[in-house]
Amino acid sequence: MKRVLPLLLLFVLACQTFAPTAVPPTPLAPLPTHSAQPPATPPLPPPAPTTQPETGWSAANLILHPEPHIYSGDIVSFEIVAPEPSQYWVGRRVSVFLGGVALGSQVLQPGGFSGRVQAEIWWAWDTASYDGEQLLEVSVTSAENEAAQPTPLAVFTTTVRLLPASQRPEPENRAQWARTESVCCIYHYLTHTAAARDIELITEKADAAFEQVEARLGVTRDEKVTFTLLSRLLGHGGFASREISLTYIDRNPAGLHLDTVFIHEGTHILDRQIANERPTILTEGLAVYVAGGHYKPEDLDRRAAAVLTLNQYIPLETLAADFYPQQHEIGYLQAGALVKYLVDTYGWERFRKMYATIQPAPNEAQMLNASLGAHYNLSLAEVEAAWLAHLRTIPVDEDEVENLRLTVAWFDTLRRYQQLNDPSAYYLTAWLPDGQTARERGITADFIRRPTTSENIALETMLSGVEQALERQAYEQAERLLASVNAVLDAGNQFHDPLAAQYLVAVQDLAAQGYEAQVIDLLSPTQLFTGIKNWPELETLTLAGQ
Repeated sequence: MKRVLPLLLLFVLACQTFAPTAVPPTPLAPLPTHSAQPPATPPLPPPAPTTQPETGWSAANLILHPEPHIYSGDIVSFEIVAPEPSQYWVGRRVSVFLGGVALGSQVLQPGGFSGRVQAEIWWAWDTASYDGEQLLEVSVTSAENEAAQPTPLAVFTTTVRLLPASQRPEPENRAQWARTESVCCIYHYLTHTAAARDIELITEKADAAFEQVEARLGVTRDEKVTFTLLSRLLGHGGFASREISLTYIDRNPAGLHLDTVFIHEGTHILDRQIANERPTILTEGLAVYVAGGHYKPEDLDRRAAAVLTLNQYIPLETLAADFYPQQHEIGYLQAGALVKYLVDTYGWERFRKMYATIQPAPNEAQMLNASLGAHYNLSLAEVEAAWLAHLRTIPVDEDEVENLRLTVAWFDTLRRYQQLNDPSAYYLTAWLPDGQTARERGITADFIRRPTTSENIALETMLSGVEQALERQAYEQAERLLASVNAVLDAGNQFHDPLAAQYLVAVQDLAAQGYEAQVIDLLSPTQLFTGIKNWPELETLTLAGQ
């Protein structure tokens, strides 16, 4: 017997109801990521001021993880970000105290993709024996040696409220580490999550992807690849270093094709057997090329030609010299299309030989220029001129241009949402713990906890709705959703915008009946709704009578 759930939504007739029906899980896959490796020759920081500035330190400089709330029993990490002028604080030691007892200390240094001056004190405070409000003190000193105990350069305090452990939300309160293997890979994931529910699908997709990558690159894995499957969005969906951290969730505002992301990440892992030294533009370009697209399968030539039409082209010297700070979608697309041009024009073997023999240089643009000269007898400028001439022969595809314009706007809006509402997820400052250490210590919260207020969920379903609109070529709907999300962000998360208000009401009504919304698509002809009541069972909620 089918249950009927009354939903008193402001935007539907009072007689309409939702009926839940179990459906096969169809989670949105995470999107390709950049490799977590620093540029070969990072830019030199400006000289540090010699005179101590007004300290500028406050509670805002201390970030506690996991975010957004701390529960009794959490094992807390500290992230301390130096105020401006931040270079003055490089090399200073920062320490965190509770009741006069040091919880940990670390030296401030430039770090992460953003290069900001910061210190990370990992899993330093076990809160199991604490509850309620706790006063932390942070001290900044000039000494490298923490035992020297010099006079502090700055001191500030902050009060932390520990919520009761019993208030941990589903499914975090039951999540534990689990492990499985397939032909290609080892997977670590959390129980009672989308990844646990769909682990067989995930392993099948990964095996097929790695088989494809091995055939294309002409290499064979020398060992199994380790994945940590994240149950919260970080960055654009994942990071690759000694293991791959990959987001797998149902409500994914950056969610895309699982096949594409596995091929992309598999390329990052296996190309290390071809070359140790390579510029980022080629590393990411090769991954996009082998995957046949950035976020999804796509015609890289037509897509790159659309970049020219939109006047968003990034000169190759700029892109090669400093890849990651450039506009993300355009940079990855250009890199993939450039690799495709080199392979199509001169052949795979010639490209592979160049890729395998790249030599160090003062910066990555010079590295690429020298490699092109050695193997193609062309400078970077000459290759760029020929490639641009090729792209200009491709007829303008108005649909491709509009799709790309909205895709860029979508991810720019996603990053804006993260900066304002989930800063630990923003890719330049993402908080990405070490998976192996976390598993050894039984720590799960950093890999699953994220903001889940009704407002957060409404904005995330709207952002994921942009993808659905783009897939059905409903560009006016995608534009409308993006305008609505940005209106909310402009208003300080106030839902005055009518469409955003409708999404918020839908989320709240579902929550009143025990569901956490995963997909809400009010603009589609069928008005799709999915939610979870019993984790991780995904249910589709349809309008009665449809």
